[in-house]
Amino acid sequence: MKRLLSIALIGGLLLALLSGCGQKPASPSTYDSEKDSGEKSWKIGLVAGGTFGDNGLNDALKKAMDTFTESSGIPVTCVEVNEFNDHEIHARNFGSEGYDLVIMGGPVSEIMPAILEDYPDTHYVLNKGTVNGYENCTSIQFEEPAAGFIGGAFAVMMSQHLGGPTEVGWVGGQRIADLELCRFCFEAGAAYAGGHATTAYVGDFSDIAKAKELALQMYNDGMVIVQAFAGGAANGVYQAVEGLEEGKYAMGAATGQFDLSPERIIASHIIKTDEYFATVCQQFIDGQLPSDIVLAGLSDEATGIRISPVIGDLIPQEILDAMSEIEQELVSGEIVPPATEDELAAFLAEQND
Repeated sequence: MKRLLSIALIGGLLLALLSGCGQKPASPSTYDSEKDSGEKSWKIGLVAGGTFGDNGLNDALKKAMDTFTESSGIPVTCVEVNEFNDHEIHARNFGSEGYDLVIMGGPVSEIMPAILEDYPDTHYVLNKGTVNGYENCTSIQFEEPAAGFIGGAFAVMMSQHLGGPTEVGWVGGQRIADLELCRFCFEAGAAYAGGHATTAYVGDFSDIAKAKELALQMYNDGMVIVQAFAGGAANGVYQAVEGLEEGKYAMGAATGQFDLSPERIIASHIIKTDEYFATVCQQFIDGQLPSDIVLAGLSDEATGIRISPVIGDLIPQEILDAMSEIEQELVSGEIVPPATEDELAAFLAEQND
């Protein structure tokens, strides 16, 4: 009887581990090579850029996988990353186990060529990074800077509407290429709207206390709007503004983060990761996902500014119209956001002339 009970318990645990997004790549025996109907049984994996529960990129990627599973019925095995080496370990594990599609959430350009050559039958999609010349690789490039430009302009316009200064704040996580681009463009957008952005980095994406300290310095200096772009550390910015008097607000990131501070996050610089990667998975299944580089930006609504569903009515129509006009100028190429520190300096000098 005890032996039968043990077998039943083990069986139950195995079923739990293999359902939905798990924490380990499934073994080749997890899925049949073909369904009873003769259709292919797809094997799809996600290697996150960090850990789940960050209210940012990693949660957005997992939500995309959940959305895809709900619509297609195809399960996705999701794994977290605690150290950089985990990216390669998981990518190779999925490849060796015959996965059809693997989404790589983190910045992994340098490690991918060898992996792509070793596992030519597995198609890898890069969320952060670019690798050219491989049939089994698609590099998604979100045109985040343009959204950052609109965000900087919005922050200045909204600050003035609220009776605040033309100076606004920006708190980033770690000084990496993607965030630097967004910082350049936020500063440029602020200048374009006749203001100035003060920026600071936490140093990582998890130090909530440091982010709160930086944000409080900005609010105490008189700013009424601070953009958070710091992953899990962004909670510190929201904690800071929630402890202040009414009339001071934050801007979120990722897919909105409005639930983290419904009464204080007035708008968010968003990347529709939660929607876009669900579509990427479906495109792959349908045989429509191209290799090489795929651009996703304002023109296809993959990035942009999302208005708060709770306090968005505080934003006057003239500011919404101005944001729409700036977006069209960015899409048309009339405005070209800076991509380097030197280009930012030149842009700021031009605005000050």
